[in-house]
Amino acid sequence: MKLALLAACAGLLLTGCSTYQAVTPVDRLDPTDPVVAFQLPAGGGPLGNYGAHGTLLCVVVNPVSGNDFVEDFLSSLRRRNFEVKVLQAQTSIAACPMVALYTARGAWYWNAYLNNADITVFRNGDRVGKAIYNANRSAGGLNLSNFVQPSAKLDELVEQLFPGMLPPPPPPAGTGAAPAA
Repeated sequence: MKLALLAACAGLLLTGCSTYQAVTPVDRLDPTDPVVAFQLPAGGGPLGNYGAHGTLLCVVVNPVSGNDFVEDFLSSLRRRNFEVKVLQAQTSIAACPMVALYTARGAWYWNAYLNNADITVFRNGDRVGKAIYNANRSAGGLNLSNFVQPSAKLDELVEQLFPGMLPPPPPPAGTGAAPAA
């Protein structure tokens, strides 16, 4: 009897989870090459060439709904060789060939965590990708989203938006070529 009561209580705690995540990846322009997959031709917009770092991605941060963890988001994009330019909040989505609208809010429950995020990517003014994350705890119950580092969750969302863009990891130390004698 006690075991059944304990199992029922545990079930009620676990059913209260309400984390939601949905991602529509950005369509690749060149599906065969992940390095140029999202690049537009050089000089393809009002900001001109994209430079040596990779594809230009302009980011518009929503100042009303919050801009928590924006540096983590920008770092995640830069690790994927995007050349990131942060634009003013009132900037049109047509200001750059690729624009990401970013809104995120953090919360605190034992430590800081990502409560919700909404990232929408536009290419030439057309919506081409979207990531939504919500770690809403208002339903009660056990929710482990507050144990996930915000940078890790944002990195996961960016990877799902732009799959395969991370450069390969460097070889482990000591596996390089042997010095010549």
